[in-house]
Amino acid sequence: MASLSIDLREQRRSTDDLVRALALTTCFGGRTVLDGIDLAIRAGEVFVIMGPSGCGKTTLLRNLCGLLPPDLGAVSVRGHDLYSAPPQLLHHLRLNTGLSFQGGALLGSLTVLENVALPLRENTSLPEAVILDTARMKLDMVGLLHAAELLPSSLSGGMKKRAAIARAIALDPDIVYFDEPSAGLDPITAAEVDNVIVKLNKVFGITMVVVTHDLPSAYAIADRIVVLLDGRVAALGPRDEVWHHSDPRLRDFIERRLPAEDGSGMDVIRHIEV
Repeated sequence: MASLSIDLREQRRSTDDLVRALALTTCFGGRTVLDGIDLAIRAGEVFVIMGPSGCGKTTLLRNLCGLLPPDLGAVSVRGHDLYSAPPQLLHHLRLNTGLSFQGGALLGSLTVLENVALPLRENTSLPEAVILDTARMKLDMVGLLHAAELLPSSLSGGMKKRAAIARAIALDPDIVYFDEPSAGLDPITAAEVDNVIVKLNKVFGITMVVVTHDLPSAYAIADRIVVLLDGRVAALGPRDEVWHHSDPRLRDFIERRLPAEDGSGMDVIRHIEV
């Protein structure tokens, strides 16, 4: 395992691309959900996946993080094919990946502290005292240390999201994937979650991949953005470049307009000021 770690560190120095997707195509029930997706996620960035409901955002996230093999194409992590890696390497790659699910997915019978400690108990041989101290440190990093002994049922929606983030970073991963982290939250609470994501990225250098349809949240946190439309990449690049893209379909989405039959677009809500 030591040599494997050395190899991964060498690759980290040699390339900025942490994850690459090449010609990803994924189908369900005869319907093509993703159609030839090409993209690269750079180490140390906040990469946001945007698009309307049903465009394939969550499917792409599942392909990228190793939960769902694509029907065609490939996903590589530090140059290693994620879906053909040998078991030892795959286990190592997974330990360096964190997941924060939309609903939090906290275990209701465990306290917040025990939820965060669980990955450490399952994947390390650290002494119990060290595991608990590490779990408290992760909770402190997301501003939730005061809730360590509470059960998930006692938490607000925003607190559940932050507890899930603390668990996702328990093993100090290189990359964390988020599925709709601000979904179901009021604007103030959503901003708090956004601040946690940005803090963990800027202070600790964790690469963040965030699926969202929340436009203010996307603009607040993103370094780069990919926009999916009909299962394909409609735009990919730095945040401001994508935000001011001239494609009428993107303008309709970003400016929250219903496309008119003549394609001119009909304003529903005034353009969001950012």
